Amino acid sequence: MQKVLIIGANGFLGSKLIHYIQNENYSHKFIPIASDIQNNTIPKEIDFKRIDITNREKTIETIKKINPNTVILTAAYTNVDECEDKKKLAHNLNILGTENVALGCKKINSKIIFLSTDFVFDGKKGDYSETEDPKPLNYYAKTKFEGEKRITETGIDYIICRTAVLYGWYPYRKNFITWILNNLENGNKINIITDQINSPTLANNLAEILLHLIDHNKSEIIHTVGDCALNRYEIALKCAKIFNFSQNLIQPIKFFKQKAIRPKNASLNISKLKKILGNKFKVLNLDEGLNFMKKHRDL
Repeated sequence: MQKVLIIGANGFLGSKLIHYIQNENYSHKFIPIASDIQNNTIPKEIDFKRIDITNREKTIETIKKINPNTVILTAAYTNVDECEDKKKLAHNLNILGTENVALGCKKINSKIIFLSTDFVFDGKKGDYSETEDPKPLNYYAKTKFEGEKRITETGIDYIICRTAVLYGWYPYRKNFITWILNNLENGNKINIITDQINSPTLANNLAEILLHLIDHNKSEIIHTVGDCALNRYEIALKCAKIFNFSQNLIQPIKFFKQKAIRPKNASLNISKLKKILGNKFKVLNLDEGLNFMKKHRDL
């Protein structure tokens, strides 16, 4: 049995990881320990330890006490526009916090799985592979790229997973897809931009991919996104089609004012991921992910 510490367990991806480790497919293999700055949503039967990753001494001390085989770091400051205004907070969480967790892992020789972003690329070409040089455009992306570097510099066993546009059911906060579905269900017209391309990723699918990668024995960056590249307008149209809502409610627009600069085409190539997973597990495209959501409203 491997002990897995999930930091950021209250969050969207963290809660999915907890769910799947509890599931019969993984419960025989992993012992989950949940951590966050407080316990809001974590099931009672899961062991919880408070960790504020911005506190270096206590973070290292707590990780040493838990002594996990693997740490999955999902905690981060992810509001891209707010990061432009709250640079110190973004720096403390995404850079120093990441480094603190990595240093804790180093003390006990445990592995870290770190969640990064497609936004580390400038979006000039798309279909980015892991070997291409990041050129982040906004402060959020800069902090995540710097977090990646802090991890690799520690010399620990790591996997850096770059992901994008996480979606799925989550009762505590809307994501891009559930925001679209909620508006379409209520008959609201929505304006969706046509010139931002990403690889949307079902959080349930990503959680299982991360659990598969725990046994991957090479330290490297792996792009872990959905198996497709679509612009935001195309994503919205697929939502309407699969959930039987009116596509007429969706208005394409070419410009949407946002504080942080977004890359135009940040789609990621997942050839490496597919090779690692082989026939063990399927990476879902958006159609498959939305159909999963339609069938599993409780997951």
